[in-house]
Amino acid sequence: MFYSLKRIEKAIEHGDEIVIHDNDIISYCSNRVCYLYKSNPTKLIKVARHPEDWESDHKQSFSEWYVSKNITSKGIECRVSLCEKWVRTNKGPGLVVNRIIDNKGQSLTLRKLLFRKEISVESALNMIENIIKNFSEIGIPASDFNIDNFIFEGDINNRKLIMVDGFSPKNLNLKTHLLLHSKVLSNYYTKRKWRKTKSRFTYCAEKVYAGNYRFAAATPLHDITPRYSNSSPR
Repeated sequence: MFYSLKRIEKAIEHGDEIVIHDNDIISYCSNRVCYLYKSNPTKLIKVARHPEDWESDHKQSFSEWYVSKNITSKGIECRVSLCEKWVRTNKGPGLVVNRIIDNKGQSLTLRKLLFRKEISVESALNMIENIIKNFSEIGIPASDFNIDNFIFEGDINNRKLIMVDGFSPKNLNLKTHLLLHSKVLSNYYTKRKWRKTKSRFTYCAEKVYAGNYRFAAATPLHDITPRYSNSSPR
């Protein structure tokens, strides 16, 4: 894992800088901001919210990167958004990933369709269970079953649910290495995480479907401030 991180750092260092702007923001989470890749709208760039500590904020990205490489090397279909490459941007190191869209070019999260009542809670749960089954056949560790981590692909009559975030532990350690290389451990880990999360997921999905505006949108994006006031970007 350490060796792979060094290779990622080298690729970032030697690549051309890509300029991204705040009006290109598509979505966000606690540690990363997702930008539209303007020169290639079928891609997104995930960037650390705190570039001065990008390795910490990108722990999830490293997991996504290794999962994607594993899937690509096997030449199999999996319900995840594949990663393409690491790049250097004006806002720090970024990971380029496929943008999941429907036939109208929109990225519709599971939360949005539940709120519109275009999908039932029962159907949503069945789709998540199918994704977990797909992961178990391949050996993909997943840990964060947030309804915003799932986006629909395809048209209304042939929708596929794709997981775009929340893979494996967010630490580059021996546990992560074992989970990424052992189908047995990966399956146990993912199913255990889902069992612990399912009741909360169902509760949230029911609130969204009922039209509860407190659950209608993700938590607002707060100001992106430096984590360490005296630190400078690496």
